[in-house]
Amino acid sequence: MRTGPAIAILAAALALAACTRTLDPPTPGEQARETHAAIVGGANTLLMGDRLGWFATDGAVERTGTTCRSDTCAVGFISLSRAGGFGIEDAELELLRERRGVSLAREQGSGTDRDYEAYGGWLEHSLFATRLTLFTDEAGPSRGAAIVTNYSLGHSAGENPNAASGSARWEGLMLGRDMRASAGRGQVFRGDADVTVEFGAADITADVEFTEIVNIETGAQHSDMAWRGMAVEEGGFARRNAPGDTVSGRFYGPGEEEVGGVFERGGIAGAFGGRRTSAP
Repeated sequence: MRTGPAIAILAAALALAACTRTLDPPTPGEQARETHAAIVGGANTLLMGDRLGWFATDGAVERTGTTCRSDTCAVGFISLSRAGGFGIEDAELELLRERRGVSLAREQGSGTDRDYEAYGGWLEHSLFATRLTLFTDEAGPSRGAAIVTNYSLGHSAGENPNAASGSARWEGLMLGRDMRASAGRGQVFRGDADVTVEFGAADITADVEFTEIVNIETGAQHSDMAWRGMAVEEGGFARRNAPGDTVSGRFYGPGEEEVGGVFERGGIAGAFGGRRTSAP
């Protein structure tokens, strides 16, 4: 009979502790996961570059073409990827420093026959990343193969950005991987990304420019990249000069205050994103 009050006190203490924990503010890692989940859950647009793979760093890269519509991309003829599939619930998350208004993170995860590493940039309504998947199955024929997937996703109204006249600018970052035949294949490059939209009397055009591009592992620099004069239609823009020279972008968020996309040029394939820095 004397155990009753003790049990009641213990139960009350546990309840109070539980309430106290629920009132604690989320850690930076928890907040980052919540932000990522909210972006993925609200995404209605997915952009992906061609899927690139190889067996040896000195061999040729194998390319599988990708076609995207709304929140779904078809990789070749047999594989589909959807925006909602890019969760990080089971991933280890390392928060990196914020740069140019973009929160950077590194994700790592593994499955029964593969490991992956992704570098990503997160905003409020969109995110972008470059992911390297390494196949590890000891008995499988794909053991040792690597695949790179680059993507941008978020919520887009499908509307063009607006301004009375002149131009507007979005500033952010690019992340890409080295696809050239060398021991450094798969290493990550980071640089500044700027998107400038010109509002003409008859049309709207976009310029995309990457500068200060550097290999984050070796410090090696890469030449600047730029695509100019692309028509902006229904909230997006694109140019495909060749299979290895492409860019595709989309404006995200209410008021089109964010931009993101995927690209490939000069042996670097990746994704980019940024925020509008000039008022409508």
